[in-house]
Amino acid sequence: MGTRLWALLIPCVFISGPSSADPDPARGSAHPVLQAAQATLLEGEETFRFATFGDEDFWGGVLRLHEGFEGRAHGGVGPGVSPATALAVGLKVDVDALPEQLQKAIKRGAVNLDDPAVTLALLNLDAVVGVTAFPNGRGGLRSVGIQCALCHSTVDDSLAPGIGHRLDGWANRDLNVGAIVNLSPPISRRWRRCSAFRRIPCGRSCSRGGREDSTPSSSWTARRCGPTAPARRCSSRLPSAWPA
Repeated sequence: MGTRLWALLIPCVFISGPSSADPDPARGSAHPVLQAAQATLLEGEETFRFATFGDEDFWGGVLRLHEGFEGRAHGGVGPGVSPATALAVGLKVDVDALPEQLQKAIKRGAVNLDDPAVTLALLNLDAVVGVTAFPNGRGGLRSVGIQCALCHSTVDDSLAPGIGHRLDGWANRDLNVGAIVNLSPPISRRWRRCSAFRRIPCGRSCSRGGREDSTPSSSWTARRCGPTAPARRCSSRLPSAWPA
């Protein structure tokens, strides 16, 4: 047993960095194992905070959530989403992504939190935790995506409620996903007739080039049933709460 324990401990001694007897403690930071570990952690943090994995095809291409954020005054639909509304549904703002001048203006109450244009500015600053905006080059948005951090990060409210330093890995207990989805425009009947959430005959696809070319994005296609069960129907469908 003792031999096995030493066999496990010896590798840890070699990769744990310089000992107190090391004449140059700074050499530990150059250890290739430590460098690789640090690079992996930074890459993971970047992925966790900013990678959408292409889900903007759904949130923007299907739900058109960005149009709800914009409002008709900025090329979207409806009144738009103000920062006050965004905070009310549980979205958070990363204070470290805000310019110092903007932080001071928010602190003294000089920023209109009822103006959707302010929400667009925050999105363009990558300041809304877990949300990535894709600008259209005309002052509006062409799409919007979400990341892991939407649900699994919050802020410490250091500047104002819902605005503060990131706390990655902390659950966002204020997040109201249903209310966020409801900020998007109504889904068109054309999309509802042929989407990945509706029952369709097996073997048929709603992707572009198929029989029913009504899918906004080719990456969101109807699920195909296997050839062994040609009489079955694909089971993906809209939740019962959505309009038929």
